[in-house]
Amino acid sequence: MRRSSRTLLGAAALALAGCSRADHGKRPVIGVAQVSSLAPLDEAREGFYKALADSGFVRDVNVTFIERNAQGDVPTLSLIMRDFVQQGVTQVATFSSIATQTAIKSISDRPVIFGAVANPYLIGAGTSATSHRPNVTGAEIPLPVDSTLAVAVATFPQARVWGTLFDPADPFAEFYLDMAKRKAERMGVRFVSIACTSAQDIPASVQALHAQGVGGIMQIPSIMIGGGMPALVKQARELGVVVVASNTGYPGPPLAIGASFYDNGYAQGLVMIRVLHGESPAKIPFQKSAKPKIVVDLGAARDFGVTIPRELVAQASEVISEKKDTSHVNGAATPAPTAASDASSAWRFWLSALVLGLAFSALAWGVYIASRVLRFPDITPDGSFPLGAAVAATLIYSGADPLIATVVAFFAGMGAGYVTGVLHTRLRVTELLSGILVMTALYSVNLHVMGRSNISLLDRATLVTRMHTAVPRTAAWSGDMAFGVVFLLLTVAIGMLIAWFLRTDFGTAMRAAGDNPAMITAQGVDRRGMVELALALSNGLVALSGALIAQYQGFADVTMGVGTLVAGMAAVILGETLKPRRARLGGTIIMVAIGAIVFRALIALALRIGLNPIDLKLATAAFVLLTLALPNFNFGFRRSAAMVGATR
Repeated sequence: MRRSSRTLLGAAALALAGCSRADHGKRPVIGVAQVSSLAPLDEAREGFYKALADSGFVRDVNVTFIERNAQGDVPTLSLIMRDFVQQGVTQVATFSSIATQTAIKSISDRPVIFGAVANPYLIGAGTSATSHRPNVTGAEIPLPVDSTLAVAVATFPQARVWGTLFDPADPFAEFYLDMAKRKAERMGVRFVSIACTSAQDIPASVQALHAQGVGGIMQIPSIMIGGGMPALVKQARELGVVVVASNTGYPGPPLAIGASFYDNGYAQGLVMIRVLHGESPAKIPFQKSAKPKIVVDLGAARDFGVTIPRELVAQASEVISEKKDTSHVNGAATPAPTAASDASSAWRFWLSALVLGLAFSALAWGVYIASRVLRFPDITPDGSFPLGAAVAATLIYSGADPLIATVVAFFAGMGAGYVTGVLHTRLRVTELLSGILVMTALYSVNLHVMGRSNISLLDRATLVTRMHTAVPRTAAWSGDMAFGVVFLLLTVAIGMLIAWFLRTDFGTAMRAAGDNPAMITAQGVDRRGMVELALALSNGLVALSGALIAQYQGFADVTMGVGTLVAGMAAVILGETLKPRRARLGGTIIMVAIGAIVFRALIALALRIGLNPIDLKLATAAFVLLTLALPNFNFGFRRSAAMVGATR
């Protein structure tokens, strides 16, 4: 009897377990893909979740979500889609055009429901709202670029020339740019556009717009430029150029006109609910979610020195009240400069180039120590540079003292360089491969440090804040002037320390470890330790430069390390080419810093003469090639002169 009871109980338990497994197996598994952690995309995702929750779909109760975020690394989206397929998701929800485009190419056997897509027809989702791919549907969000320009021109009549930055890699850049240009032509307004290939080019591109007489920027939608919006706002505010965004969700512009991404995500969620209830995506037309949204930031308007008309404030969907004066935080003068002030003078353009050159001096010294002192081809700087920016930005954002954050960033970079050295000296990994491994790993480390792909430091405390506290008179200086003084003092102090250190017995041994490894080993010096410490010092300086750049630009981005090593090597080569023949160690250190300044000046010159920033990378390569070729030309000239002298 007992045995039969146990048998019945066991059978019942198995039956219940089987039922629970069956119920779990029937539960929808939705793969949620996002290209980066930008505010508009986050808003759309929250609206999507809210729509499902309002309809009774509760996370981990009757629906499972598998969330993936490429954090700005577009190639990773393909891996995300393959991971969704491998994990057996039943539906896919995408946010942004790029994520949707990747899903369309990778997934054809299960529904793909998109949101935060401005124009699904440009990415091949369909030819009309009712004629589209059988497994693809969703909610599009056309952004009102043309009407935004019209409102901007009417609101800020003092800006007679308008412009924008656009990312050539963005599939919608040309679409929105053409829309803005056609609207400007109908209105009789001159409209200037500048191509911007990376977030680090944003300040220089804003400078280029200003040099062409632009008094207002109507920024068209862009994922990359949106991530660097703090840098755009900061530079424009310094130049007295008003900014109007054709997309909401980014802090800083006095006026933003767009559509609600939250509402768009909610509409996307409603489409997903229809699919979950059994409707075929092929029979669900594309939904158009374009509820207009006007955001007025009165505090930002005060910082820009402009006034928003009361009528427009009354029509706004959201009004951000004036915050307390924070002009002392970012180093801007109070009140903010206007287009008619001295901000329009050319010296501000070159001052900005000088400030960037000073900030890159630490990077140049770091590359010099690795490549010239140690003779080590280190690629780690492409990862340690954004590491320094990420550490400093994260600490500053959380309320830490900027000076402490900068010092911590330096030691974080030292840690990265030390790991590269250990991989080479202890694990026998080749020089190039050890740097590549650490650089690759640092991409994930930087994402973990920041928690997302981009952190804004707009109106946050920086090293300039410390200077304002110590010397209150400096609060009236412009941002470039204040940062220039801080960076100059740091450059002089760090340069003197490096020159002193390399002359000490320990520094001499480090130099010998690169010049003559056999000799230094024969004299009983631990060369492995020297290599590790030299690489640690090198990448510490590189990370320090990243921390300075993040504070100057007003943001840290996970992709800001692209091309770091090239810029550092260019500065080193320029410095070595320009230095006098008899210059010793101290002179070399000085000339490397000057090389960094000259390199940034050459880039500024390319912008000043009208070279499109899309050609900046080509110009960089040309500058480096020219620098490398200069000694050969000099040698040929001297040789010809010597032959002429011998003939005489």
